[in-house]
Amino acid sequence: MVRFRTGVAIVLLVLLTSACGRATRIPDGAQVVHVVITSSDVRLTPATVRPGDVYLVLDAPSDGSFAFVERKPAADATHGPLTEEDLARLAVGDTGGAAIGGLDAGGCSPEQDAEDRGQMGPCGNVMMITVLEGMYAIVGGSPEGDPMTGRVPPRAVLEVSR
Repeated sequence: MVRFRTGVAIVLLVLLTSACGRATRIPDGAQVVHVVITSSDVRLTPATVRPGDVYLVLDAPSDGSFAFVERKPAADATHGPLTEEDLARLAVGDTGGAAIGGLDAGGCSPEQDAEDRGQMGPCGNVMMITVLEGMYAIVGGSPEGDPMTGRVPPRAVLEVSR
């Protein structure tokens, strides 16, 4: 009986440790874009990438967030790059026809946040996206803006070309 409980406890411990070992590193040679957000600006380095998987790394603020905005004109449509018209609407907080994902870094213990820095996962500061040729937006806050002030957050355009 003791042996059975010990076995069950070990299995549970392994499962819990696996679930908590949640961080995933950026693969060697991957495309990486560093994101820095201030109250008035979003900076992307580099601002142009090739189609495929791209890893967005939130460098500053270390406990900040951003939204990744792409085109999705209908529920059954596929995601894709934004048009000039989409970007113009986004500039005034109109997110119609857009799909919005994002990253919220920080929020874990300071030790977990530090340990997972540079990695994907609930305590990490990295988000993987897959992009086609065209333009995508990275927004430093809620893309709809502040309903009380009407102020829209800063944003940058990520250009994807071959």
